[in-house]
Amino acid sequence: IVKGKDKTNNHNNENHSHILLLLHPSTYAYMLTKIDSSVMAAAGELHKKIDNLASDLRTEILNVRAEFAKAIEEIQKESATFSTRIDDLEEEANGQANRVVALEAKVDTLSTQVARLADKTDDLESRQRRDNCRLIGVEEGFGNIRLERAVAELLKEALALDYTPTLDRAHRSLQPRPKDGDAPRPIIVKFHYFQEKVDVLRKAMGAGPITHNGKRFYIYPDYSAAVRKRRAAFTEVRGLLRRCTGVKYGLLYPATLKITAPAGEQMSFEDPIKAKHYVETNLRCTLTGKRRHATVGCILCLDNV
Repeated sequence: IVKGKDKTNNHNNENHSHILLLLHPSTYAYMLTKIDSSVMAAAGELHKKIDNLASDLRTEILNVRAEFAKAIEEIQKESATFSTRIDDLEEEANGQANRVVALEAKVDTLSTQVARLADKTDDLESRQRRDNCRLIGVEEGFGNIRLERAVAELLKEALALDYTPTLDRAHRSLQPRPKDGDAPRPIIVKFHYFQEKVDVLRKAMGAGPITHNGKRFYIYPDYSAAVRKRRAAFTEVRGLLRRCTGVKYGLLYPATLKITAPAGEQMSFEDPIKAKHYVETNLRCTLTGKRRHATVGCILCLDNV
């Protein structure tokens, strides 16, 4: 079938060629002219459309470039504004950093000064308490009328003193009155003579249990709250030392634990953790045993252990 179609096409072309040969030369020239003019008109129209398209494309490109240029210009302006702001922020940050450094130095200086002033304040408070003692365990209601006179008589009787201590003042601690059955408030006593206070503490340390109306009470030096807190940190270590055979120890003012080993070695500790490590590592302590009293240090530097 394909071969048949090819033969038919060839036959038609031959017929057209014969027809063209049979045309008159003028007619043939006219037809060529007509075809040329049609081709030229079509080519001109095509060129015109191409030119129009090129012009439109060129205009569109120019518009896009103009928009891009405008956008880029705006971006550049914003970038310049941001750069200025960033420079200002960097300058401000540098200024703040310098201020922070200066403030940190000032805070360090003030912290040092405050710590020094706190130490001085605590020292002044402790000096004001040098003539004071605390009586713990004396029942409420004792000496309600003249507590100074009652406490002086109590100390003379309980410690077998050959004199009546001269007291400037005696009062209960500034706490709410306890309920029935609760522990009584401590009595704070101010001695008129420092040596009488020393004598009372010394005899209290060596007298053993001190009682009043069949109830035991204790006599301590009157320390500030900060000193009491520092000294209380050694409670656990002192509990261990009470079970150590042949060891002497004492808590020196304000809060230094002095230990004398059986071999005579002396150690001083201001850190309760280091003191506990030393006791557990170097001293032989039993878990049971009688309660012992500290046997080293000045009576003014020890509280009842």
